[in-house]
Amino acid sequence: MDEIFSHIKKSPVEPVQLGPDSRFRFECHRGISCFNKCCGDLDIFLTPYDILRIKSRLGVSSSRFLDDYTETVTLERTQLPFIRLRLNEDRMCPFVTGDGCSIYDDRPLSCRYYPLGFGVIQSREVEGGEFYFLVKEEHCMGHGEDHVWKIREWRADQGIDEYDDVNKDWVDIILKKKLNPKAKVDERSTNLFFMGSYDLDSFRKFVFESRFLDIFDLDDDFVRLIKKDETELLRFAQRWLQYVLYRSPTVKMKVQD
Repeated sequence: MDEIFSHIKKSPVEPVQLGPDSRFRFECHRGISCFNKCCGDLDIFLTPYDILRIKSRLGVSSSRFLDDYTETVTLERTQLPFIRLRLNEDRMCPFVTGDGCSIYDDRPLSCRYYPLGFGVIQSREVEGGEFYFLVKEEHCMGHGEDHVWKIREWRADQGIDEYDDVNKDWVDIILKKKLNPKAKVDERSTNLFFMGSYDLDSFRKFVFESRFLDIFDLDDDFVRLIKKDETELLRFAQRWLQYVLYRSPTVKMKVQD
């Protein structure tokens, strides 16, 4: 009944649901003995905003980043493609160095949450809601440090709110699919989901180099905005996917003569 969208996979979880004012003890720094151990032998699934931030940091196109650094995984539960960071030969994140994360300011959302997990209960039978849980791995010494956080303080410190805000429509798409697992996803829908979620440069071409603007009713100021602002373009791509996949009233088509 409970549908959980978790940013942490395959990790030992304390079976206690936490709220924004719950407290936990944790700190990670270079002087700790386990430094960088959490950056290997794990699944790092990337959100759309993760990909936008990292590909911009590297100065490459979204398709180049996807080809060079990731692999696509289709999860049976949703039948939708998800993007997993490809680890190097040592089973480590390709961006980790002896001094830490080389893309730290643009690190993925799952790295920002750690050692927290985040879940959403969404059900047709009961009222849902968001919750957190603590991940404690044996190798991690950070739980023995002195710093005590409220979860809301950790979110602010790690820049999580911005990521969750940009990704919120995409998460909603996934949750809707989880609530309707028997609904088939055809090849066209899968390809559109992939483009609108992950391949932002291809989506930009789709919008500005096809008949897209002749079909969808977009204000001229908004068109100029998404042409220059990639984050706003990504937000729009997710609203467009809501319309394409679920016919949600998130975009409007022009009245055809």
